[in-house]
Amino acid sequence: MSEIHLAPLLLIHVPAGHEIDPQALEDLKAHASAQYGASVLINPRQTPLASSRPVILGHWGHTLPAQVMADLEPRIERVFFNLDWLADVI
Repeated sequence: MSEIHLAPLLLIHVPAGHEIDPQALEDLKAHASAQYGASVLINPRQTPLASSRPVILGHWGHTLPAQVMADLEPRIERVFFNLDWLADVI
């Protein structure tokens, strides 16, 4: 019986109190697609999770999960921003 490889998918949970930068998200999607053939799925949360760490699912070729995350984490960090600092200024 042959092994079935699921397409690579990056699942990202939006951190509580954060917004999404559409341009940074598009950059992340383009990089994940070009580099790994992966899709990106954003899970907007209404309540915080115990962990909002990104999850990689499916078959990512010969690249180890730690290598994938090391490559994608800087791009993932740019996707989210928080305006809490604005309350202190106003």
